[in-house]
This record gives sequence, C-alpha cells and structure tokens, in this order.
Amino acid sequence: MFKKITTVSVALAALTCGSQAMAANYVGGNIAAVEAGDADLVALYGRLGTEFSENFSGEVRLGTGIDDDTIYGNKVKLKHLVGAYVRGGIPVADVFFPYATVGFTDVKLSSNGYSDSGNDISFGFGTDIRINPNVDLNIEYMNYYDKHDVTIDGFSVGATYRF
Repeated sequence: MFKKITTVSVALAALTCGSQAMAANYVGGNIAAVEAGDADLVALYGRLGTEFSENFSGEVRLGTGIDDDTIYGNKVKLKHLVGAYVRGGIPVADVFFPYATVGFTDVKLSSNGYSDSGNDISFGFGTDIRINPNVDLNIEYMNYYDKHDVTIDGFSVGATYRF
C-alpha cells in the first residue's frame, strides 16, 4: 500500500524538479464532509502541490478525521487519509480554475477498537477561485475509495497559498 504511494510521490517529485522554471508551489488545507458507508465523518487535510503549467498540477495530501459517527452502536472514525493526485483544468477569466483530478489514496478507518485500511484509485472535480495572486479558495468533490461495497467520498472546502 505505501509502496504505491511512494511510487506516485516520487513520480510527482520528478515532474516537479523537471519543471521548476514555470512551476509555482502551493500549500493549503481543506475541511471535508466525508461519507464512509453509512457513517458521516468530518476530515481535515493538508495539501502540498506544484503547478507544472497553467493547466496541470500535482499534489500530495495528508489528513485525519476530526469528527466521528456512531452507526448501529459502533463508533466510526477516519484515522488517516494519504494520497497523491494530478489535477488538470482550464483557467476561466483568470479567476476560476475548474478541474478534474485523479490519483491514489490510502485510507484507514476504525470502529470500536478495530481498524481497517485500504487504498484505491481516486477521482474528483472541483474549482479554485482566485482571491489574489497568491490565495485561492477551493471547493471539491472526491471519491477516495470504492471497493468491497464500501465507498468513501465527500465534498470539501479550503484555501491554498501559492509561493
């Protein structure tokens, strides 16, 4: 599981190093309303990325649950969310950047002392809204995991700072 994350991270880092002349780096954070099966959870995750061009970027995310849920008497908590993604989109009027994203996510859930983790190809869409040359607001939908009759997905809002 972590071997795949490492492979994707190394590939993103290689792309980053090869395109520094046109790249802008960014850091940010999002808060997400996540559905994990029947559980409604809240997660907080950080983002670190590089814009390879005006249309493409790559980023890594690291997050954890900040609010859990109780389903059928079992407490469900998101322990971690780790992923690497590529985003592609088209800037609109220098203010909006609608995009699609695809990547790989590893998630770990716990319930009443037991934990289970898995990883899957992830996909989503969203938009960045430029506030000033360095700050964007973000809204996004992601499907992080969809295997074995378990779907983990949700909407998030956040902000990024470009440096």
